[in-house]
Amino acid sequence: MTTPDNDGPPEATEIERQRAELAATVGELTDRLDVPTRVRQSAADQAEAVRKRPDLIAAAAGAVVTVVVVVSVLQRRRRK
Repeated sequence: MTTPDNDGPPEATEIERQRAELAATVGELTDRLDVPTRVRQSAADQAEAVRKRPDLIAAAAGAVVTVVVVVSVLQRRRRK
């Protein structure tokens, strides 16, 4: 007489669990070693953070304008 096979023998269940853990570990390592994708994601995250802060955009624009004005004034003073 045979018994119904619910999940298989306990060894098979343990092997499947270990395989799933190994697959997850390999997936995490692959993600960590994919530097170009990580850089792109980090840049996208930073860009999104800046887009959510219009005060930073205004400050950066003001700094650029200030630098351009200062450089222009200094160049005109040197020409005289």
